[in-house]
Formats: sequence, C-alpha cells, structure tokens
Amino acid sequence: MRSNRVGVSLRLSLLAALGLLPAACAGATEGSPAGSNGGATAGSNGGATATGHGPTCTSPQTNPANGIVFCEEGYTYRTKSAVCGDSNGTTDTAAPAPGPTTDPHTLPRVTEFVNCANDTSVCEQFQYGYCLTQGGFEIRSACQSGCLVDADCGAGAMCRCDGTAIGVCRYDHCRSDDDCDPGYHCASYSEGCGSSPYSCQTAHDDCASCQGVETDQSCLLRDDGHRECGGGTVCGRPFLVETEARVADAVTRCDWNDSGNPGPRLDHLTPLERRALAEHWTKMGQMEHASIAAFARFSLQLLSLGAPPELVEACTAALADETAHTRLCFGFASAYAGHAIGPGPLDISGSLEVTSLPDVVDLVIVEGCFGETSAALEALEAADTAADPVIRAVYEQIASDEQRHAELAFRFVRWALERDHDGVAERIETALAEGERISASVRDVAVPCLEALLTSKRAA
Repeated sequence: MRSNRVGVSLRLSLLAALGLLPAACAGATEGSPAGSNGGATAGSNGGATATGHGPTCTSPQTNPANGIVFCEEGYTYRTKSAVCGDSNGTTDTAAPAPGPTTDPHTLPRVTEFVNCANDTSVCEQFQYGYCLTQGGFEIRSACQSGCLVDADCGAGAMCRCDGTAIGVCRYDHCRSDDDCDPGYHCASYSEGCGSSPYSCQTAHDDCASCQGVETDQSCLLRDDGHRECGGGTVCGRPFLVETEARVADAVTRCDWNDSGNPGPRLDHLTPLERRALAEHWTKMGQMEHASIAAFARFSLQLLSLGAPPELVEACTAALADETAHTRLCFGFASAYAGHAIGPGPLDISGSLEVTSLPDVVDLVIVEGCFGETSAALEALEAADTAADPVIRAVYEQIASDEQRHAELAFRFVRWALERDHDGVAERIETALAEGERISASVRDVAVPCLEALLTSKRAA
C-alpha cells in the first residue's frame, strides 16, 4: 500500500469504533509520502547491472487515450505521457470539467480539505478543480485537483485519464519508460483489489506478471524494489479451510450479475484491456463469493459459542454485503468479457470443524482482522485512483462495507477475551509474533488494534 494516509485513517477509525483510540493513537504519523518504495528510485535496479533486455511483451496493444501498453503476458507499461481528452479528439462528458475559463495553471492545486457538499462551485478556484464525493472510512464531498498531463501533478505523480477529459493524479514510482534503465519498462505490478501502480522493472525481478502461476499469486513489489510472485490479493473475507483459501470456479451463468448497476465504460478500452479487466473482476467475484461462505460459517460459530445478538446481527448483515459485492463484481466481469460469468459450486467439505473459542479466534484474526483490513485498504486505494465514476463508486461501497466487517472481527476478539482472557490472549500474541507474514500496510493497521485490545483487558 503506497498511501500511508489511507492506513492511518483506517487505524484511527477502527480504534475509535472499538473505544480504544486514547490507548493507541500516540505516535500515529503519516510516515513517508506516497510513492515511496522502501528506498528504491525510478531508474534504479538496486545495484544490479542493467542487461538491456527486459521481460517479453507479446502482441503489445497501445491505448492512445492513456499511453498504456497491454501485453499478453498480463502486465502493462507506459512508454510516454498522454494528454487527457486529446485521443482522437474525444473526451468523456461524464468526467469532471475544468472550472473557470481562465488558464487553470494560474490557479492553486487543492492541498487541504475543502467541503463542496453544498456548493460545487467552490472547487472552481483550484487548478482543474472538481467536487468528488467519496465513501470508504467516511463519506464526504471534497474539492479535488485534476490534471491534463503529468506535469500538472507535481513530482512523483502520473496523470491517469483513461479516456476522460480531466485526469486523476496518482503517485507511482515512475511515469514512463524514460525513468527506467534501458531495456526496462515503467510497468504495472499488483497491489490489491484493482490497484495497479507502476514501477521500473529491474534485472532482479522474478516476474513481470504471474500468469500461469497459482490463482492466488500476484506479481508484487518488495521493499527492495524487485518483483516476485507472492501471496494473493484479499478482496473480502477469505474462506479458509485448514489454511487453504477456497473459491468456486467461474462458469457461464447470468443470475449472479447485478442488473441494477449502470456498468463500466467500455468504448475507450482495447481488447487486451477488456480481457485483463474481465479476469480481474472475475477473480474479485470469486473471492467475494467465498466471503459469503466465510460469514455463513462465522454465523454458525457465533451461535455455537453463545455470542450476543449484536455480533450475530452484524455477521448476518456482512453476509448480505458480500452477496451484493459478488453480484457487482461478476456484473463487471461479464460486461468486460462480453458474456455472462458467475460462480460455480463451492467446496465446503471440512469447513465446519473449527468450533472451540480459541480456534475460532485464530480463524477470525486471519480472515477478519487481517483479511478484512486488507480488503478495506485495497478497495479505498483503488477508489482513490479510479477514473471511471461507476468503478469508483463500487470500490467506495466495498471499502465502506469491508471496514465494518473488520470492526466486527475486532469486536468479536474483544468479546472472546472477556470469555477466556488467558487462552485468547495467547492466540493473539501468537498472531502478533507471526505478523511478518502479512503486508506492512495491513500490519500497521491491524497490529495496533490487537495490541490495544490486549492492553485494555490487562488494565481492566
């Protein structure tokens, strides 16, 4: 996760929801700016000698609307900057429009929160200003500065227009191939549910994409700046059976599509882009579908443990959320693919064997405290950088729901501590000791919340 601001917001929101904010907000800082990759810089391969021969790109297709090249291997790269709204003279009328007719570059960019809920015209005082309503951790309408070219965004940021008249500034490790060593691209890597930032390929990379590898593997950027296939994206609560994350196969069916959703834009996409997006949303649909099973099992576990009604009610509501997410995701997958896609049967054998309180706590920490936190972070990050307003709205809905699901997980852990403090505390401490296995962004949110729960119970 590149935006530490997102992690700080979620951590404070979760602690506030749990009534633990005073116990754990000391030392919460913004950290390094977005775009930091642990010390690696654009054009640097961590000391390796550039070979001049980067990964193969078969049948490259360039989208003139954004300068992005799609490769059949499953990754994209950016050869040069694009000018938003300048592709074949077309613009997206649904995109935010510039404010006044004066030169936008004479106006300041938005640097702090400016409320535009009641008057969107207040955003016209800013460079390419527009009013954006965001969900996620809090619903608010705030002025944003758009862009036409990379230079409008300032250092370290790329202007992503994706066929729209006014683009969105997003922080990446590189802007184009010019920032990288000869023979290597400013290429995408996986960072979660829809978030695909860019970084220079290096001679140390183990992957350009993870096509042909296990379905839960993604090409991730490590702290030292090199890519490798690693732990999969969490989009919703995983359905774990003996540490295995199960999902249903994707099949041809239309009853899981959300017919009420307006659907994403398709006219500005190349065939390869549509195929890649169809695969992405299919994978998200499979994981959200598995989340339904995870919450159905959790509901039974809560009942078997004698949990209070508020936890059972929250679990039932979360199950309904995941059903809605599944329909949204498969609806997008079907739209991009051009044919109906939905989930097949899900294998649930052996999934109901975890029944003791400490064992359920183990499962909830992994599936809920870590998994739902990851899903919320990734969804809001994707919403922040989505140019299509329909896609942005869906990610915001998912982010808001996943935050409540994460809150449910921590609330259950708190209740479990009240039931069996010593046994549950031991499981929490074990999970904290093994926290290196999760991403730094998730650890920065979930670990302080778990530590605060332990501290509050010890004090009590």
